[in-house]
Amino acid sequence: MADTAGLKYTEPEQMDWDHYNPSSKYAPPPQCGVLGPDGKLTSTIFYGTLPKVIVEEISATTQLRQYLLDPIVLVRSGESDGYQIRFTRASVKKWAGKDGKPINASMVGNLLKSVGITAKPQRTVEYDAAMKLAAGKVAAFTIDWQARNKDTGEVVEGYANFPDDPLRPGMKKTVLKEGDTYRTKEGAEAKVTSPVLFANARVRFFVDPNRK
Repeated sequence: MADTAGLKYTEPEQMDWDHYNPSSKYAPPPQCGVLGPDGKLTSTIFYGTLPKVIVEEISATTQLRQYLLDPIVLVRSGESDGYQIRFTRASVKKWAGKDGKPINASMVGNLLKSVGITAKPQRTVEYDAAMKLAAGKVAAFTIDWQARNKDTGEVVEGYANFPDDPLRPGMKKTVLKEGDTYRTKEGAEAKVTSPVLFANARVRFFVDPNRK
């Protein structure tokens, strides 16, 4: 045993042993849906409870209103109940069509219809009021996967681009290791360079569950 007598040391931070946190536990995301032979995804509709407090923000790129929904907690999803989708942001900006022109729909618009809000907001204050009504309600949506290493910037996006899981035929790997093969958004083959990447779910589209 080393002799530490006479050495200067710093006292450790105080530990609350009655509320000890051993580590954060990674929860794998649910499978997004079913991939057909052509590689196209038939998305599953999920349901999640919106947070009771929806944070109003301004987009740095568009200066339009956006809302932080954190977390959205899955319900009615069997074994996935309780899974938290973090840091979802919904904007009032209209989506662009394939021709680049705005279409008459937005992520916030879809969200309001998803939770049954019948208001027809036009101005920011009206959107704010409508979103306050949406807080805490159950929304319907489809999901996608993303795995990101915040230190290196390496990203794997899109459920179909994740490697197949050899232990679970027909499903995708949720934990990627260095050397695993995946596809980029452009369709090129690439290999994971990070020691490990964890897949997490993100909201793809809010949907109206009653729409035929």
